[in-house]
Amino acid sequence: MTQNLDKIKSNIIKSAELISESKKIVLMTGAGISVDSGIPTFQGTEGLWARFGKPKMNAFSEFIKDDDSWWNREINHQRSPYVMELRKAIEKAKPNDAHFSICDIQKLGKIDHVITQNIDGLHIESGCNNVIEIHGNRNYLRCVGCEKRYKFLPPIIKKPPPCDHCGGIIKYDSVMFGEPIPELILRDSKNAIKDCDLLIVVGSSSTVRPAAGLSWIAKSDGAKLIEININDTKLSSECEIILKGSSTDILPRLYEEIVNL
Repeated sequence: MTQNLDKIKSNIIKSAELISESKKIVLMTGAGISVDSGIPTFQGTEGLWARFGKPKMNAFSEFIKDDDSWWNREINHQRSPYVMELRKAIEKAKPNDAHFSICDIQKLGKIDHVITQNIDGLHIESGCNNVIEIHGNRNYLRCVGCEKRYKFLPPIIKKPPPCDHCGGIIKYDSVMFGEPIPELILRDSKNAIKDCDLLIVVGSSSTVRPAAGLSWIAKSDGAKLIEININDTKLSSECEIILKGSSTDILPRLYEEIVNL
């Protein structure tokens, strides 16, 4: 349920003022920001898990146990229905007004880093800089050993060869269930929020760890929080300002307010 129009306008003004006063701002996004690009969320009543069931949480260990079989299923299109639906949606998706507004705000010098839980690559495609894709990027493969990444063009018609740097197993860059966040990415994420005085959280349920934990780390270190979401979340009670509504509606208006200050 969205806030009334006067409340939204008031909170957009307050947010713009807080942004203008802050010295180091980090913006974090979840699946909600890409809904208006045609990409379904995982959670919620219309999410992939509600429609197809929650997947097994040991996907990564199963991959490591027998990566030949995993790649054979992948090449022969024998993946789970929710994976196929998500993949098709991502392939068609383009950045929306929320993605472009974040880029515009960043160009004003107001956003230090963008940390996203999404694998769709839309922040980079929209022109954002300093993007940390904590769950990977659909356009890359990655070595599970040394974390070297390889850009690729789909479709993959045979299992990728071992890593040319360390000989390790190659998988998609997107993080599987049960897979640790790559060490370098997690380090970069923690460094990004270090000493930030404002964290803006957009379209995230704030339940998926360790990404969700970054918000509480920032809060405990003294950062103020702004949340943009259509629903309340576990993070809402910790936020100084809540902008309840669609990110494609809120963020362009927030950008205009910042410019007009």
